[in-house]
Amino acid sequence: MRNLILTLLTVLIFQYANAQKAGRELIDSLSKELAKSKEDTVRVKALSSICYELRNINPKEALAPGLEALRLAENLNYEYGKGLANYSLTFIYNILSRLPESIDHALKAEAIFEILGDKNHLCATYLMLAYLYKDLDKGITADYMQKATVILPFNTDIVWKARNYGTLGNNYRNLGQFDSAGKYMAIHLKMGEKYKLNGEVMIVRNRFGYMYMAQSRLDTAFELIRAGLVYFKAVGSTRMVAENSTTLGRIRFLQSRETTSLRSQYLKEAEAYAQEGLKVSCELGYLIQRYTASRLLCDIYKEEGRNDMALNFLYAAFNDYDSVFGAQTVSKASVLSWKNEEKLKEKQMELLELRNRQQKVIIFGAVFGIFILVIVVFVIIKSRRRLKRTYLLVNQQKGQISRVLSELEATNQELEAFSYSVSHDLRAPVRRIESLCTFLGDDYESLLDDAGKDLLKHITESTVLMNRLIEDLLKLSRITRQTVTRAQCNLSEMAGKICEDLKLTYNENNFRYSIEDDIIVQADHRLLQIALQNLIDNAWKYSSKTKNPEITIGTEIKENIKFIFIRDNGVGFDMNLAGNLFTPFHRLHSEEHFKGTGIGLATVKRVIVKHGGTIAAQSEPGKGTTFSFTL
Repeated sequence: MRNLILTLLTVLIFQYANAQKAGRELIDSLSKELAKSKEDTVRVKALSSICYELRNINPKEALAPGLEALRLAENLNYEYGKGLANYSLTFIYNILSRLPESIDHALKAEAIFEILGDKNHLCATYLMLAYLYKDLDKGITADYMQKATVILPFNTDIVWKARNYGTLGNNYRNLGQFDSAGKYMAIHLKMGEKYKLNGEVMIVRNRFGYMYMAQSRLDTAFELIRAGLVYFKAVGSTRMVAENSTTLGRIRFLQSRETTSLRSQYLKEAEAYAQEGLKVSCELGYLIQRYTASRLLCDIYKEEGRNDMALNFLYAAFNDYDSVFGAQTVSKASVLSWKNEEKLKEKQMELLELRNRQQKVIIFGAVFGIFILVIVVFVIIKSRRRLKRTYLLVNQQKGQISRVLSELEATNQELEAFSYSVSHDLRAPVRRIESLCTFLGDDYESLLDDAGKDLLKHITESTVLMNRLIEDLLKLSRITRQTVTRAQCNLSEMAGKICEDLKLTYNENNFRYSIEDDIIVQADHRLLQIALQNLIDNAWKYSSKTKNPEITIGTEIKENIKFIFIRDNGVGFDMNLAGNLFTPFHRLHSEEHFKGTGIGLATVKRVIVKHGGTIAAQSEPGKGTTFSFTL
């Protein structure tokens, strides 16, 4: 590793005179090739290359040639050209924070390159998909990383092979797996130096700088990233200039806290780099980096005691905050649900049909009922429009959620508060509808025929169910916002009291339960009580139709980790249907067999996750279910 660092630091400032057609020079060369070309397939390749090379110079400008390449390739039915265009557009939409479009183009490119057997571009596409899914689904990311690793040695193009090794290492860096990251980035560096790929050498050195920064090796990181800044300025890579300048400012700011003698100098340098990053970000319209630079300047001025300046940049950052991160959560939720889009649409249609039936009954029942329903529909439509506007806005920004975890946590809390507010505000109109139905039944029963009475019964039952759903949603929101305060808890005693209470509630004498003694955990007593109540109540409910129902609560060790389990001998379920077991409103049994809202297990998972733990289920139809969790 020491030799690797020495190699990286040998050339700190890149001699851009030796750059081999990088940046704008390469774009100009491709544009000339495009102008001279009369063959459409060559034009598709040139347009795709221009789009790809423009990604770090001006992503908005890069969109037009990429879309033109895709249009031309589709008209020609030129599969390789379609693959290149889709691959290039994957990068542009990702930089513009339009994640669904980015994934869509990447999946199309993957399908085309797999059919054509182009291992160079296929490997690169696998690695891009691994990057796109890193904050959405770790399992999918791992699968794509494995696929790329398998075919990477069979890449035939030297440039793509070196680049793919570097991208694989960079993906491991983003995941915090620095040993693997260093291994593959070192291969990238070695190939770049061997084949004199100057641009690739500078890119991988820059990546090493970011990795060393993550490892708090700030001096080495600073030198490498500063060398990268010189190179990116030389080739006109404005996006990377903005990122590197802001990052250098952050390093100097961190270093200023570690020294007394150089504190003032480092703070001045940090300010200069941050101002440069802010200026370039504003010129480029790079909103997320503008926000990052503003936040850094706020921190710098606060450290210097220049509170007025700090406040100004805090306001500037705040103005960008909602646009950059506020809607990121909504975007993430939309992307994560794309695999279940058809099921989601079916649920939405069911809810819409139910709402229409309610409207008809209320119109038939009373004019005031119509007025209340219009208000509810108005609130829902307004909320959907706000979400749509937020979604469109977030698609124009670049998401870097991994660098701002604390800010994302705050955004999650705001979204939960919004969910809580909407659920809370729906309670009054729903209760009003329930009251109107009661008045209608009491005062106009003689005027209603059997069909009318049946409709009135259904709407009454629906409002009761809606009340239960709202109450459960409010509980879920409260749990999400609650701070975890850990203390020693006797889980065995807690579970025993819950079982005794349930025995009285259900008035069941044939229920048997056994609880391991003295299961002591460090947890939030109130939150743990809620999680146990839901899990034990579920076990009790789904075992109620068993001849000799029995519940067992205990602990077991798996791979040196202590798990707490709750096992029943109830109806169980098919594990093939358990993909969304902990998703709100997802139920594996119908309402007529077992009552419930589908919120309980989602609540349990929220509690376990807030404690930093995990939860899983094992089941088989007719043979019971076991829930295991850690804290």
